[in-house]
Amino acid sequence: MSSDLELLASGNEADVYALDECRVLRRHRWMTDVSGEAELMAYVGSLGYPVPEVYAARGGDLEMERLHGPTMAVAMAEGRVPIGESATVLADLLRRLHDLPPLPGGTGRILHLDLHPENVMLTGRGPVVIDWVNARDGHPDLDTGLSALILAMVATDGEHVWSAPAGELLDAFLAVAPGDPFRLLDDAVRVRMRQLSLDDDGSLAPAVARMLGES
Repeated sequence: MSSDLELLASGNEADVYALDECRVLRRHRWMTDVSGEAELMAYVGSLGYPVPEVYAARGGDLEMERLHGPTMAVAMAEGRVPIGESATVLADLLRRLHDLPPLPGGTGRILHLDLHPENVMLTGRGPVVIDWVNARDGHPDLDTGLSALILAMVATDGEHVWSAPAGELLDAFLAVAPGDPFRLLDDAVRVRMRQLSLDDDGSLAPAVARMLGES
């Protein structure tokens, strides 16, 4: 079926297709179960947090609301949104998420663990957070530290088209970020290594140094 649909985006693990003007299909490339992700999105959405509405979850397929608007990353790169404003929005999205009641039976606050400008869509109803694959519960400082680490990785990647604005965004974000983005930085590095399937933290060292003001 997906070969007959319009491809909207491709990521490391899944592709997103348009079903119509109101719905999209995110399809994983290998066998997986998205039901937990769908349930978490429905839970935070029911509490007023800005996520796409989920219509159906079947195996590796997630059918959800189609969002119209640029990502925060694109809007910043094109100069449509000031970097300082983006930092405030990013920090507020993290704060609002961490302020939600824990999941039933959860042992900590809800964490996104991949909240950065490419996973924030700027829509007519405001910023909406996408890509909840990595979400789980835990300590909020881990989430904040990981967001800062991801920004620092882009800022220290000289070949990335958004390196310069990412560095400015990182500095602005650290000034307004909720909690302590440095307290669980070692844990954030380990999480990012698992997300990227890295064997050692050498490639993340420049980003850590940038966060700590050592470069």
